[in-house]
Amino acid sequence: MLKIKEIKPKIGFIGSERQSILEDLNFAVQNRFDYYEIQGSGEKIDLELEIIEKAKKITKKNNISLSLHAFHLPISSLTPEISEPALKTAKEEIVLANKIGAKQITIHSGHKDKPENETAVAKNFEIFIKNFKELVKFGKKYRVRVGLENSTKNRAMCIEPRDFLNALNNIKGLKIALDVGHANTIGINPIDYFKQFKDFIINIHIHDNDGSSDQHALIGEGNIDFKGLVRECKNSGYYGPFILEIFPYENVLKSREIFLNIWNQI
Repeated sequence: MLKIKEIKPKIGFIGSERQSILEDLNFAVQNRFDYYEIQGSGEKIDLELEIIEKAKKITKKNNISLSLHAFHLPISSLTPEISEPALKTAKEEIVLANKIGAKQITIHSGHKDKPENETAVAKNFEIFIKNFKELVKFGKKYRVRVGLENSTKNRAMCIEPRDFLNALNNIKGLKIALDVGHANTIGINPIDYFKQFKDFIINIHIHDNDGSSDQHALIGEGNIDFKGLVRECKNSGYYGPFILEIFPYENVLKSREIFLNIWNQI
């Protein structure tokens, strides 16, 4: 039986734009990445069938797992003319994930229309719960797990751990995509975030910052305790995916090397 130290983490990266998917996959193959997360798109949702088929062949041949990142959608808006098309778009993203062979999708929570108005926020939350219940159910139909990502913005529905507790208590089957950089910018230790929700986490976005803004810096250029985070992950039996949300390619490779050095030291 392998010891914990001998188990290798599953590491991937997120693309900078959706239309560069084949270029990103070529980079993934050349550098032997385990995962590739397809970036969200603000304009074109679908991909051409030819690109989808090529991508599926590449991932199957090289044992690369896919996840898909949906663009920021106003899925919790109080205005039906806004939230309903956003929900439709999120479902289209789930269908696309299924077409291309991605087993999970990362989706943001949407925003509060009037953060200072408690009644309006409560209504936002109702819409958020209703729509995400529908998305999780829809995702199950297409064999795609829905991971809710923690945000950095004050108007977002889900930022702090209490927001996620409310979501998880109300949405059966919902999972979490933990962004450690986002957690750090709102003053929450990513380690505490992981410990609280480790049973629901299906994806961890890795990048660093100094806590002042979402800088997507190289590991070690900010103040996130990656040694502590790796220790908690290993102790909990979480070995990935760890998705490097760092740009460009050169920095992806640098961060993977740093991450692996930390992993092997713990």
